[in-house]
Amino acid sequence: MAKTQITKPKSTAKDRLLEAAVDVFGKYGFEAATTRMIAKKAGVNIASIPYYFNGKEGLYQAAITYIVEKIEAKFGTALQNMAELATGENPNREAARSALENLLGGIVSFMVGSPEAPRVARMILREQLDPSAAYDIIYSRVMARVIDSIATLLTVLMENMSPRSARIRAMAMMGQVTVFRVGRETMVRMIGLEGYTQEETDEIRRIVLEHTRGTIESLSARPAG
Repeated sequence: MAKTQITKPKSTAKDRLLEAAVDVFGKYGFEAATTRMIAKKAGVNIASIPYYFNGKEGLYQAAITYIVEKIEAKFGTALQNMAELATGENPNREAARSALENLLGGIVSFMVGSPEAPRVARMILREQLDPSAAYDIIYSRVMARVIDSIATLLTVLMENMSPRSARIRAMAMMGQVTVFRVGRETMVRMIGLEGYTQEETDEIRRIVLEHTRGTIESLSARPAG
């Protein structure tokens, strides 16, 4: 019996424009990127951009939303579960520790090890350094949720930690992951990484989690006050 071949649905012109926009805006920024460059990369008529997105700015907003939706699909459920765990009655410290490690480990896998990471990181980094109106989408739907989730778990794990301190420490914990994406070229040159194989990603995840556990143990051992 002949095997049934499963064919993937063809991408639409709109989909191809979004994929191309993520690449082109990420590499060149909003000002330097042109609609002609994006249309050429997508293999569509340039008139498709005003048709689907009402122009360059609309396409940029849509590209930001596109990558945010990818991140939400990856972490949205985990963030919701973390929020419920941390704010429930008598939150469990061991469950909070496990949830924190699972989230950070997942972020390592996505931000360091996934093929999508360079494309996603370029646009987010540009918005961090020079935020446009589109940064509100990244902040409200990704950054604020991730940092607040980590911070809330830290207040479960360590008594008497202020919300301000918890958020700063949460940002520091995120930083130990994202530096491996931002500083990829340094790691490749300094210790000869390929940047990044599965084995290298696993090693980075292990070290990030070791640092996280060490931080929690150190803070837990400090006298209150």
